[in-house]
Amino acid sequence: MTGTPVIDKVFADNLGTAFGGCVRDQCVSLFSREIPRAAGVDWNPLPFIGREAKTRFRARWAALLQGIGLWVALTEIPELAAEDKLSRKISSQLQAYTDAVLKAPLIDHLTADEVRDYNLLRQRFMRMATITSTPPSNDQFARAFLSAVSGRTPSEIPGDRILKLSAQITLAANLFRKLARICRDDPQSYERASKKN
Repeated sequence: MTGTPVIDKVFADNLGTAFGGCVRDQCVSLFSREIPRAAGVDWNPLPFIGREAKTRFRARWAALLQGIGLWVALTEIPELAAEDKLSRKISSQLQAYTDAVLKAPLIDHLTADEVRDYNLLRQRFMRMATITSTPPSNDQFARAFLSAVSGRTPSEIPGDRILKLSAQITLAANLFRKLARICRDDPQSYERASKKN
């Protein structure tokens, strides 16, 4: 590849796939007990106790992470936000790939109502990510997530709880930011998957 690479649908598709993998990693292998602790959720340290509640929480966290990932993509790579077709492409690929890689470890273990909750939360967080008039902040994402988890209205969420969860969101967003920069600088990010190897 010569010259400056163009941020196009191929790049958006590849970035969406990379971010979907990042969501998986943050919900499965890199998941920390500090996240539910920051959210004020009781989390039994024994792996098989409270498994259903833990799976439900991780699915909600995955929904939030997809919104955070989209938000980072649109702010870190402005070309994606400048064209609707590119923002839609990364959004759809991020969702599709995340669902594919989280199917066995998380989604297959949810009830039909919990899957509906996951999808509705994801839509909510991804809509937040695309607000351009007043872009969201970590605190706004934290408040929205805590409201969903606790069943309280956003205005009822204590400030210290928002700060604690916002710190976890910052860590997650930083992973997406690093990955966005790596993808932007990698020539393979601009190639279709069928041409790689």
